Amino acid sequence: MRTYVSTIGYYDTRVVRPVLNHGLNAGDRVVLLRPYNDDDDGDSAVADVKQIFSELGPNIEVVVEEITYDEFPTAVMECANILAAAKGETVANFGGGPREIFLAFTVAALVTNDQLDTVLQFTDIDEDVQELRLPELMASLPSKTDQTLRTIARLDGETTLPVIAERSGQSRSTVGRHLDDLEMADAVETDKQGKTRHVELTLGGRLQLFRRR
Repeated sequence: MRTYVSTIGYYDTRVVRPVLNHGLNAGDRVVLLRPYNDDDDGDSAVADVKQIFSELGPNIEVVVEEITYDEFPTAVMECANILAAAKGETVANFGGGPREIFLAFTVAALVTNDQLDTVLQFTDIDEDVQELRLPELMASLPSKTDQTLRTIARLDGETTLPVIAERSGQSRSTVGRHLDDLEMADAVETDKQGKTRHVELTLGGRLQLFRRR
């Protein structure tokens, strides 16, 4: 079972195409986010989404959730609760939609990143569907890993555990423990090639360093 969560505006394509590209099966659920007390302009898009998915199968549920657009903290929490309550594989779709709730949905997705299985984006320029990897911003990195993280950043690109140890003046065992912590926080990606552990900084790791400047 999948649950797709997406903001929706006037264009059903920004919801329908990402869902169909990723896959839709009986029992899946599509949650459409709209500002509460919205006017009727978006009703046709919602109706089109329901019609298209109903033609694909009778067991596909389409639900509309109204978001409090005029109180930003409330909007963020409402979006976060919807994402956290999603059943099965959770897919967040950034296809556009009302600006009033798009930022709140974005913040909520970053906060619940560890609960999202897939993040999709419909691009206006190419009208293509891209799969994104959101950076992990909520993790707290142990201060003891700071020297290792900064060394990886200075090496600028893929490197190895032995090189990090040499450049940072730390033992390989210490760097190995730091890499375990950093990988758990999604600040680095590591890959064992033979006996050598290869390491690369993630976007989350770069943003963690940017915040520490």
